[in-house]
Amino acid sequence: MADEQLRPVLCYVSPAGNNKVADWYAELSVVERAGADEFIKSMRRIEEWKMPNYRPSLKGHKGLGELRWFSEGKQHRLIGYLKGGTFFALIGCTHKQKIYSPADALNTADKRKSEIEGGRAAKVVPYDL
Repeated sequence: MADEQLRPVLCYVSPAGNNKVADWYAELSVVERAGADEFIKSMRRIEEWKMPNYRPSLKGHKGLGELRWFSEGKQHRLIGYLKGGTFFALIGCTHKQKIYSPADALNTADKRKSEIEGGRAAKVVPYDL
């Protein structure tokens, strides 16, 4: 993709106005933030997302996928969904042996996706962390 055609990445903002992905990002170490920045930057340039960097479906969570990268000995994830060429980032988390941290990350992502798609108070902003 050319620079002017970078894949949009949008972040979930709660009805109270909190960017939940930015909140998660702020808790990462400096090295983890740098890893996330480079990973997202490179993924935005890729036209067709696929494994191992993007899992397009998560069992039991219709329409959700995850961006996946490794940093500081941890498997990091941005759970969200693709719609119309845009990735909607709903929650950031870590993953180890089928366990997500926070443990309710997938259910939270389901709820946030419903809020966005249902137009119920939640909004999105560009990923600009």
